[in-house]
Amino acid sequence: MLTARELHEAGLEVLVIERGPLGGESSWAGGGIISPLYPWRYSDAVNRLAEISKTIYPDLARQLHLESGVDCELLNSGLLYAGLEEQQPAESWAAQWSVELQAVRETQRIHEIEPQLSSSIENGLWLPDIMQIRNPKLVKAFRGSLDSLGIRYLEHTPVSELVYDAGRVTAVKTAAGVMSAPKIVIASGAWSAGFIRTDQNVAVEPVKGQMIMFRGEPGLVKRMVLSSGHYIIPRKDGRVLAGSTLERTGFDKRITDDAQVELRRAAVEIIPALADMEIERQWAGLRPGTEQGIPYICAHPEIEGLYIHAGHYRNGVVLGAASARLMAEIVLERQTLIDPAPYALNAAH
Repeated sequence: MLTARELHEAGLEVLVIERGPLGGESSWAGGGIISPLYPWRYSDAVNRLAEISKTIYPDLARQLHLESGVDCELLNSGLLYAGLEEQQPAESWAAQWSVELQAVRETQRIHEIEPQLSSSIENGLWLPDIMQIRNPKLVKAFRGSLDSLGIRYLEHTPVSELVYDAGRVTAVKTAAGVMSAPKIVIASGAWSAGFIRTDQNVAVEPVKGQMIMFRGEPGLVKRMVLSSGHYIIPRKDGRVLAGSTLERTGFDKRITDDAQVELRRAAVEIIPALADMEIERQWAGLRPGTEQGIPYICAHPEIEGLYIHAGHYRNGVVLGAASARLMAEIVLERQTLIDPAPYALNAAH
């Protein structure tokens, strides 16, 4: 939907063909933190997109609200990392990308930042400017935006195969018929690898992530908190998300009791007040996994007219705004804002 909107704004006629409901897979299921969880562990190729996206989202969220009437709940709640084990690489990353980062060594200070934090957490890294957005509402806002802008889409219409003629892609086959276009963008998340049958393929695989949601009171938990790979995300209405698992189980999206136990235990260790809250919901999504988390944003080197926009792994929302702009620039054959080479099909991902 991001890509379609960018291309429409540039004057192209666009049709979105979706195998299920719009945004019904990992777009809906994620936590919506507008930052990679541990950004200093990622390459410049990921961080460059993330930092550009951070500058885009405030205006984008306002525009989507105007077009759709849906508030995406973009909040600047900040992100607190428990512990100082990665202080040096974190500070180097923050200096490189001009991100405010504070090493908090005083127990009193860290509990002023998040009063509900466990007493066992005595220090950490505080990033006060990290935002979050509410994924299901973002999806609804994009759908409303497509309606408002007159961008056509077909839901529940799986694409069975691509149609080629003399080395270029010309159409897609669906149950609703063959649909022709001079340019086709594969932006199908974890399913993107299934469309191309050449040596130059997309190395994307599904990686399941399960999450739970507690029903709490507004304002009880104020900050996003990350500890030992588990995170807490407080929403505007008091709900609190806790995530997430990393499971390589193919396209299986079933939720499990073991995951709920693990997520609840980790969440209560971070925020003890969650022990008294009801778990309102549990769900799973399939991330489009790549080895290094670098997405494909490129033209296919062998098939004319075919483009790939997939493989954002755990960072689909945070990378999405900048990623879609780069994809549109490539499709339109314009000068790109950033070097597209790291996102090419033959680059390391």
